[in-house]
Amino acid sequence: MYLIRNRRNGGFTLLEMLIAIAIFAMIGLAANAVLSTVIKNDEVTKEFSTKLKAMQQGFGALERDLGQMVARTPRLLEGGRGTTVFQTGSDILDSESEALVFFRLGWLNPDGILPRGSIQSVAYVVRDGALERWYYPYPEPEFGAEPIKTIVMRGVISVKYSFFMEDKWERKVDGSKLPKAIAMEIELEGLGKIQRKFLLPLGAPVPSDNNNGGNNNGGNNNGDDDNKDGGNNNDSNNGGGTNNGGGTNNDDKNGR
Repeated sequence: MYLIRNRRNGGFTLLEMLIAIAIFAMIGLAANAVLSTVIKNDEVTKEFSTKLKAMQQGFGALERDLGQMVARTPRLLEGGRGTTVFQTGSDILDSESEALVFFRLGWLNPDGILPRGSIQSVAYVVRDGALERWYYPYPEPEFGAEPIKTIVMRGVISVKYSFFMEDKWERKVDGSKLPKAIAMEIELEGLGKIQRKFLLPLGAPVPSDNNNGGNNNGGNNNGDDDNKDGGNNNDSNNGGGTNNGGGTNNDDKNGR
C-alpha cells in the first residue's frame, strides 16, 4: 500500500519576489535615465538650431547690406559734406560694443512710389545684448529724427570689426575710403566667438559737394545725379521729381 502525499501548489518565495522587483526597478531606472538624456539632448539641439538659424539670418542681412555698400559722404548740418564714407567705433550711437555706420545702394522703390531714392543710411548697433539694424527713410534725416530699428541677433556679448586696407587687416581706420573686405567677430551666448568676412564692392567715387541727392523737403524729392563718362560717350541723367499736393508730377530728363 502506497502513501499519497499532498503536494503544495508551487509558487515564488518572498525572497524571489523581492529579487524580481529589484531587477525590474533597476531596469526602469536605467530606461528613465536614457529617456531623460534623449529628451534633454533634443531640447539642447532645438535650442542650438534656433540660435544657429537666427545667426545665419543675421549674417544674411549683414551680407546684403555690405554687398551694396557705397562710398558716399554724409551731409553736415553746417553745410557741405564730411570726409568719411563709413564710421566705426564703440563711442558712437551709444553702442555697447563697436558700431558700424555706412550707406548702401539697392533700396527697392518700385516705380518710384515712395518719395525717396535708392540710397539708405544703415547702422549696426549693440543695445541691451542685441545687435540692432538702424536705418532712416532718407540718407540725410532731419536733426533729432528717430531711426527705424530691427533686432538682427540676440544674446550678443561683443562685436569687433576689422578692415582689409592696403593688402592687410586693420582694426583702426579713418573711414575715408571703402575697404576691400570687412571682418566681423561677434561673441554670442552659447555659441562663443564667430568670425565672418564680407567682400565689398569696389564702390562709387565719393560724391562732390554740389550733389543734392537724398533730401526730402515737405514732399519735394530731389534725386541724386549720376554722371557716367565712358570713352567718347557722355550720358547725363538729371532726375528731379516735384510732387505737389494737387497730384502733378513733373519729370525732366535731358540726355546728351
